[in-house]
Amino acid sequence: MVLILFTSNFIGMCFSRSLHYQFYVWYFHTLPYLLWSGGVKKLAHLLRVLILGLIELSWNTYPSTVYSSAALHVCHLIILVSLWLAPTLHGHHGDGERQDKPKRQ
Repeated sequence: MVLILFTSNFIGMCFSRSLHYQFYVWYFHTLPYLLWSGGVKKLAHLLRVLILGLIELSWNTYPSTVYSSAALHVCHLIILVSLWLAPTLHGHHGDGERQDKPKRQ
């Protein structure tokens, strides 16, 4: 449930038309949870911390520059792709049948 709420808020931040500094408070505390619950296992811990640092640096650059905005968008894209590739929570197999019952012959 928490992942759904955090992801919904994060998607809203990614696709908002304008960003204000007070918006950073809306999703700052959810970023570590979103990064470490993503489906990309090859995303090393150091890279995840680097993404958090780049997001912090992007938000703390005033006035914003082309590079800080690009860094923020790239970091958001990495998190979105990581969440998109995350395995499903219920282990849906996609074949439409329950796996706990044996098939009749």
